[in-house]
Amino acid sequence: MTYKNKTITKHTRGNWFARIRHEGKYISVYGRTKAEAFGKLKALADMVEQQKLARLLSRVSASDGARTVEVAGVVAITQVESKTAKGYTLQEWFAEWLNSFKVGNVRACTIDGFKIRFRNLKALYDVPIAEITNLMLSRAINEVKANATKDAVHNLIKQMFAVAFNNRLIETNPAASIPRPKQFAKNEKRAFTQEQEKKFIAVCLANLEQYEPLLICLLQGLRKGEMLALRPNDFDFASGILRIDESYDSAHPEDLQTKNEASNRKMPMFELTRTLLLKYAGMNPNERIYTLSNAALAKRLEQLFNQNLDLPRLTTHELRHTFISRCHEKGIDEIIVQRWVGHAIGSRMTKAVYTHIADDQERKYIELLNAK
Repeated sequence: MTYKNKTITKHTRGNWFARIRHEGKYISVYGRTKAEAFGKLKALADMVEQQKLARLLSRVSASDGARTVEVAGVVAITQVESKTAKGYTLQEWFAEWLNSFKVGNVRACTIDGFKIRFRNLKALYDVPIAEITNLMLSRAINEVKANATKDAVHNLIKQMFAVAFNNRLIETNPAASIPRPKQFAKNEKRAFTQEQEKKFIAVCLANLEQYEPLLICLLQGLRKGEMLALRPNDFDFASGILRIDESYDSAHPEDLQTKNEASNRKMPMFELTRTLLLKYAGMNPNERIYTLSNAALAKRLEQLFNQNLDLPRLTTHELRHTFISRCHEKGIDEIIVQRWVGHAIGSRMTKAVYTHIADDQERKYIELLNAK
């Protein structure tokens, strides 16, 4: 059950809880039942959004008559006073856009990413957004050197100015017609071949103390943060199920929210994974089994590749790509793969199809991967 993209989760103590990030802090609500937690979450979320709405309305530059302003899905028609003829500068609008539309709706590490990308627009910080032109934005994007960063800055500009235009802070949207940078071409997703994967697994098994976390990412197709958040409470050895409902980032250890709603899932615990995780059954069920930082994990991966293994230097996320590639090579149904790895399943029809896939069909797919 969710409310405005906030998931209600069953706590290990048996009650239900949900969290909302507001002004840099988490606010939690608890209930003895899911319905009780939902009621508290709804009241809290609505209160937070009204506060954001009030803050935005207090700074909106006016046009004559009634105005329609949208904040995080809340639409209000109101009479507003004139701010100034100048309106928001780009730096002021970025801060307002971030606090009113993003904080509390995306993870803290995503907020950090927006701030880093915005630094590429320093030349426009003090320019009123109403005076910024298509040419000025295009030049700012073209001055970014790295292709991936160029694309990210383009995306940031598109989002910021679309919200400003929709809320009538600017008469025209100068970012609307800016095309995606031509120089940007996503790198082809890399993955190990079957032989390379076997070699990687063998190296990890020879030194589990160092490389077991990397091996789990590969065997289960987990995101790095999902693996780092694993606790014994997530393992159900009797049914062979691994539960994924948290993601850990050492830069924001208090933020355990997963990437999206689809990321909260249950997936099969494959044979080798089960063997590796059994030793943690006696641990405190609520303690993380891999107490590594992001940097420490990256260092271990680098150390592994420095052994002259003649393997492509994949990232931890490309270990996940390898899992997905093996699934496709084994002919596993795409809907099953999406469910296992926590990809959003697009349409209601697609979701309905998934729910009718027989359990014995999924068991057959599990056996296929265990056989590798």
